Amino acid sequence: MLVGLIVPLAAGLVISFELEKKQMMTRLADFHQRSLDTLIDTAEDAMLSFSPESARNIVGILLQDDRIVRIEIFSSIYDLYLLRVSKETPEHEYNTMELVQNVVKNGEDLGYVLVAVDKDWVTPRIAESRNQIIVMFVTMFVGGLLLIIPAIYFKVLSPLNRLMRQVEVLSKGELGVPYRWQGRDEFSMLGKTLDDMRIKLDKTFSLMREMAITDELTKLPNRRGFYGEVEKLLWLGGRYRHPLILALFDIDHFKSINDNFGHPVGDEVLKSFAGVISNRIRKTDLFARIGGEEFVLVMPETSRDDAYKLLDRLRLAVSEHEFSHGERVTVSVGYTDFSGSEKLEGLMDIADKALYKAKQDGRNRIVLGPVESSS
Repeated sequence: MLVGLIVPLAAGLVISFELEKKQMMTRLADFHQRSLDTLIDTAEDAMLSFSPESARNIVGILLQDDRIVRIEIFSSIYDLYLLRVSKETPEHEYNTMELVQNVVKNGEDLGYVLVAVDKDWVTPRIAESRNQIIVMFVTMFVGGLLLIIPAIYFKVLSPLNRLMRQVEVLSKGELGVPYRWQGRDEFSMLGKTLDDMRIKLDKTFSLMREMAITDELTKLPNRRGFYGEVEKLLWLGGRYRHPLILALFDIDHFKSINDNFGHPVGDEVLKSFAGVISNRIRKTDLFARIGGEEFVLVMPETSRDDAYKLLDRLRLAVSEHEFSHGERVTVSVGYTDFSGSEKLEGLMDIADKALYKAKQDGRNRIVLGPVESSS
């Protein structure tokens, strides 16, 4: 009877240890891939513009995690590393697992991103959990055969099953699901540790997601953030047949500002311009920076006439604003309306042609698209 009780329990514990080990390794691999995917989103812009600063913040956040050992961003365009950081030293080398992925845009190989993680990160955690469970099992067994079955259930099997469910939820990436543990036993402490890890990961990935869709200079949505939000507005406008306006802004002669006053002053002009527009539009409007000195404004529930009046007020506000370099700044605008059936790419193309027409006609003006092509 004693052997029949011990053998199944011991076999169950061994199987549980192996399952836990596999799940920890799976979570490590999932974290590895998530970190690489997040880094790729930021590295693409850095490779195109040769601007490692845009990726440095994400890399700094990722390196705070003790699982990540090394990160490399290599640009094939410039044939050099944009960023290469490592925690390894001559005195301390890691047993690493590397994941490399090429970054390709429009069929062009921009370079690659490498993230190396410490494969041994899970080893002490598995060993610690194993030792704690074995000590508890032996103590409970010695305490009395009559008490061992309910004690094993309430102290081992039930918490272990709950712990495994918690691990399963985490392995699926459901970081918003909390697990509350009471008590100071080994399972509760391990469960609290996993939940603390979940909270930190959730905050980290939320911050990385926010940084991936936000323009670092102006704090407006960037191109990726804009495309993520505008589809909702277009769907609502098309679904309920409500008017919607899309307008493109381009700061006139911005290159001369950079050439004459330097890029720091140009950056200040961009930030001030973003502030002038943002302070004069509605909370329901979507305003984003989609490139250099080019911005886009989407205005739901807005007719052509109302849009022109607002855009003209914005144009005047920019021309009357005192920018830091002391020179007058103007803006050209091309806009169009959404009838409910056009694709976003088509609207952007119409607004872009209207913007080009505004530039041709002397800048500092507003043009409604579509624009008739000149013969």
